Amino acid sequence: MANSPIGAQRQAVDSTADRLLVVAPPGCGKTELLAMRAERMIRDGTVRPGRRLLAITFTNRARDNLRERLRQQLGEAQMRTSVSTMNFHELAARIVEAHAPVIGLERGYKGPNPAWLRRALAAKDLGRTREREVKDLLQSVKREPLTDDEVLARLAQDQDALEIEEARRDENYVDYGDLMRYAQLILRNDRVAALFQAHFDALLVDEFQDLSLQQYELTQRVCRRNATYVGDPFQGIYGWAGAAPEQIQADLESSCEVLHLSSSFRSSPAVLKVVNTVSADLGAPALEAARPEQWGKSGGHAYAAGYPNDAAEADGIVELTDYLAEKYPDDRIGVICRAEYRRGALERAYDRAKHQPQFWDIALDTPRVARLLKLHARHVDPDVPFTDQVDDLQERACAAIPPTDIETLREVHEACEQLREYENAETSVPALVSRIRDHQVVATITPGVHVLNAHVGKGQQFDWVIVMGLEDGHVPSSYSKTPAAILEEERILLVMVSRARKGLFLTHASSNTNQYGKVFYNDPSQWWDQMAEATKPLTPAIAKLMKAQPA
Repeated sequence: MANSPIGAQRQAVDSTADRLLVVAPPGCGKTELLAMRAERMIRDGTVRPGRRLLAITFTNRARDNLRERLRQQLGEAQMRTSVSTMNFHELAARIVEAHAPVIGLERGYKGPNPAWLRRALAAKDLGRTREREVKDLLQSVKREPLTDDEVLARLAQDQDALEIEEARRDENYVDYGDLMRYAQLILRNDRVAALFQAHFDALLVDEFQDLSLQQYELTQRVCRRNATYVGDPFQGIYGWAGAAPEQIQADLESSCEVLHLSSSFRSSPAVLKVVNTVSADLGAPALEAARPEQWGKSGGHAYAAGYPNDAAEADGIVELTDYLAEKYPDDRIGVICRAEYRRGALERAYDRAKHQPQFWDIALDTPRVARLLKLHARHVDPDVPFTDQVDDLQERACAAIPPTDIETLREVHEACEQLREYENAETSVPALVSRIRDHQVVATITPGVHVLNAHVGKGQQFDWVIVMGLEDGHVPSSYSKTPAAILEEERILLVMVSRARKGLFLTHASSNTNQYGKVFYNDPSQWWDQMAEATKPLTPAIAKLMKAQPA
């Protein structure tokens, strides 16, 4: 069903600026805005017959979400004839596949495989700290538009990184960083760039604050006209991955018409009260519910509860999600944790839950990958050595995926790496894969319970959100020492709490136990008091539901 713009959205949708920047805080309808702007540009002839509009984002999930919104707005037929939707790795793969000779890349190269670098590092037996140093060096160097020879020259002072890069070239292997770097170099050829610019009449870029300088240049070279960038600098949480939000925002503001949205179409007033306590710290404007009347007298739900330990917290969360899934079977329930290590007790508690969750960060539990592995595992010989079974499954599954679908290929490789961990479990790959839960492959989030880490939920929304583990050392992370790192941690917190529509639940535990049985004692997060103060009183009924003590 097509949407119509409301309030400030209308000005953004109708803008005829050749370059438009829309600053859209969480829940302000940026994805809907992109879909409505696409419809307007196709309808008025900005996107000419025979040409296409390119909509680009980052992950498979974000791409699928954007594609579904566009399909709802435009219809299936118009989507097929006028719109290309992809993520950055997919775009880069298509550029490299079509124009590899431009940079002297030998045909027949092997595409990205996360296992390649892991094995190359493991073979050198460097130790965890040194492995991280080498991996970070390789990744940072390849975020620059360097040729292969220039990369080698840059790595000359680090023998370990140099040897790994030389092995990569000798094997004609292209890693993820190489893919983006090669695409950037190819598009610096004006004749090649002109081919793409003649094909795409308009460009939509989602989440501009997550762009690296490399990705930003790709967007500029692939389409020269009718470019729209949408996002929120206060949700920039990928500095560690090369994102450069300050530089890119400054450049966009100098070259674009700039519009700001301030009404939330997502969250209830109760949720927004908590969101605004975090955003105010960051210097962001407060948000108001676009349609406060839709939330009734209650204005939505927001509660905070502390627990003596992580096991009690996990029991409370499972009790709560079971209740919500039972009472609201069509709702989406997200349990968001800053980092996976803090989820141990929760994962054990879900073993006995009535409503089992989907774990987003586990590739085996990703619907598309789970179904693909199930399909091909039936043809794997269970009597050959286990590692050979995994190799066979990986080869079969990858052969069924287009080579440009880099994100799905990555998920399959990661899933197979997880399967290898069961080598000594006295089982076969077909038997192991048969135990993976079935999921329907859909573009949007399915109803039910979803457990995820902070970064993978960005750009998504849930009816109910539980943000767990809000303790110092976890939120913010103990690894975040500098003011800039703490600031990014607070932006991560903003992303987590702003995923909620109807209700938000905040939890912390006074102690937690790691996988080796060591107990850690925790203080609440430095942001706990201000958020908890913005929530509603924990009444006896809600406390009983969360298995917590009322205030």
